[in-house]
Order: sequence, then structure tokens, then C-alpha cells
Amino acid sequence: MHGQEGRDAEAVRVLLSEIAPPSSRVTVAGLLAEGRRARRRRRSAAAVTGVLVLSFAAVGGVSAFDRSSDDGGGQVLSSGAAGTADPSTPCTVTELELPAKATTGEVNAGSPSGRFLAGFSSVGNALATPVRWDGTRAEPIKVNGPAEAKDVNDSGVTVGSGQGANGRSVAWAFVDGTVITLPIPKGYTGAEANAINAHGDVAGVLFAGDRMAAAVWRGTSANARVDILPAASGATAFGISDSGVVVGSLDDGKDSFAHLWNAQGQGSRLTAPAGFGGSGLLGVRGEWAYGVLSRPDERSGSVPSSTTQRAGDATSPSPELPTAVNPNVSVVWDLRNGQASIVSDGAVKAVNPGGETVVNHEDRTASLRSPDGALRKLPSLPDQDNAHATALSDAGTQAAGTSGQKPVRWQCMKGGK
Repeated sequence: MHGQEGRDAEAVRVLLSEIAPPSSRVTVAGLLAEGRRARRRRRSAAAVTGVLVLSFAAVGGVSAFDRSSDDGGGQVLSSGAAGTADPSTPCTVTELELPAKATTGEVNAGSPSGRFLAGFSSVGNALATPVRWDGTRAEPIKVNGPAEAKDVNDSGVTVGSGQGANGRSVAWAFVDGTVITLPIPKGYTGAEANAINAHGDVAGVLFAGDRMAAAVWRGTSANARVDILPAASGATAFGISDSGVVVGSLDDGKDSFAHLWNAQGQGSRLTAPAGFGGSGLLGVRGEWAYGVLSRPDERSGSVPSSTTQRAGDATSPSPELPTAVNPNVSVVWDLRNGQASIVSDGAVKAVNPGGETVVNHEDRTASLRSPDGALRKLPSLPDQDNAHATALSDAGTQAAGTSGQKPVRWQCMKGGK
């Protein structure tokens, strides 16, 4: 794609980042939208002229296993009702600095220690500028064209994506104050960088028209080696662990399915539990991954009723499904044993090695959620009535996100301390 066509395609992809995937299935477009997380870059979308293009942080070791021939060993647990907030472990909120002249900002991700955060800021309705926060201090990242930072590691190395002068997607890294464009292998015309691990390996997506491939850049230099992960069809990568496990999705032309690749690049599919449709993985940390499942086709007339089942066992009853209108439901996988926990009380946006998550609820509030479903509310800023969380530290004591249109950080005590 070149010229106006390329610009229009990118505008559509930006627009897709603001639209929930339709009709009870996990789609490549929907997973890309979920992975991008940005919501307010509407000026680019206004330039769409009708071109429709479908385009879609971690620590510790992950025990990858092949679920494509599932033996029924994995358990699926529905969280049921929302957990109970513990008032003895409150969280406090602090507004983050914005770059000069910026009026709004959002956090997309954070480093495992919680020190660094990555996201973007805007001036009025202007296009986004990527930002890295060190503590509460904001540092704008000077990238040509609209862009946003997607992830950051504990060394402060930040990765993200933007739109190049030719309208194509560009993957970049911010290293020691310098922006480096990550290389695109022959046969591909665009790229997105979505996640980085402690070693500087970067997971992302390569584009060639409407064809996609999951990829890993081995380092953040302009001549870094690019490994294209093996896949029988279109694939995406959204997370990478320190041990080199990559998580994302595989598209069979009808639906998308949760997929992971081990450190040697061997792929395996996580089979959705009986009663669910497609699935996709959006992030990994330690031995926990999170993503989405699509609800059963309402036309089938089946109404799941129980709370547990063995993954892949079609004879077992399906877990209870929340009644919200969102066609997808969040899920957290324990990769050590294949146990999947359905998070019925909100949308998961980050997980830490202890299985804790940050969850955003339909009433525009956010919580820190323990593996047993207990919730601790993440308060909004005093002059706002909403909160949206997107990052969580390994210790579970720091989270980050947005309140209103302001980037924020939460500090949470543990055990009443």
C-alpha cells in the first residue's frame, strides 16, 4: 500500500482501536484493537475514505505446553460474582506529569518494578505523542508522525508503534534517549512493536497488505535480527516473557485462537473451553497470561450453567457466563497447569507473576484483583468519576492507568501495611 491508500489503511486501524469486536467472536481486528488500547486518536480516523483493512511484559519462566491435543487436564474456573474489596488494604492515586502543552494522556503499560510507564499524550485533538514516565516525571519521545509507546522494561527501554511518512505502520524503540526504527524483513511493509522483555527482545506484528505474522526482534538496534514465528496462518504477538515465551493469537480464517510459542519458537494452541468460541492472548508475566474468550453463539440456544469444566472436554457443562453485552469475556491462564479462570467482573488489562490482575468494570471503575477474585478499588482523581487501569507491578503494590483524561499511578498497600 502506498500514498493515500496506506494512510487510509492506517486510519482504519486507528479507528478499529476504538471499536469493540462484533458478534460473539474473537477477531484479528478486535485483538489488534485490544492490544493497541488507544482510544482518542480520532483525527486520523476522520480521514478514512472507505478502505477497510483488517489488521489486529513479562518476567520469569513460563512452562509452555501443547493444548492442541487437549487431554482434559486443564480446569476452567468461573469467578462468578465480583470479589469483595478489602478496606484494610487501600490504594491511593497520584496524577502523573504531562509533557509541556499536553492536555491529556494515557498509560498503556508499565515495567515490572513499576518505576517506568509507557503511553502517550495529546494537545487538544492533536495526534498522539509517545511518552515514557520515570516515576511521575514525563519524557516525550520524539517520533515522526502520530505514535504511542506500548511497553517498557526495567532498564527504561521503551517500544511502540506509529505511522510513517508513507502511511505504513512503523515499529520503534527508545534507547538511551534515541529513537530507533526496528527493521522490517523483506516481503513485509509495516510493523508494530507490542512488548519488550528484560533482555531487550521485542514481540510484535509484521504486515504485508492484509497478511500478518507474529515476530520477535532480537534486540533494539536498527539491524536487529527479526525472527518470524512459525504459523500456519495469520498470527499476532502481544507479549513476551524473560524466558522467551511469546503469546498472541492464530487466525484460521474464521476465528482467532490463543497461541503461544516457546523459547525455541515452537508454537502451541491453547484450546478454548467447551462452550466458548475463539480466544486470544494479550499479555504474559511470569507463569500467568491473560486474554479474551468469545461467548457462545447466541443462536445456538445453549445456556451454560455450571462453574467448572475440563478444558477441551465437550461432554462437561460450560461455566456460567456474565450477562454483559460485551461479546468477549476476559480470562487468565495459569500456564503451569492449563487452568483458566474466567474473569466475569470486568476486563483484564495486566497480570503479574502472582496472578494478580488489574480489572476495568462496566461502571467505569477499576480494581486490583487477587487470583481468588477479591477486589481492591483503584480510586479516581478527586475531580473525576472514572478510572481505567492498564499496568501492574510484579509486587502488586503499584498500578497505573487513566482517570478522566489524565495519566495516573496507584500505590496499594499489602496486608494492611
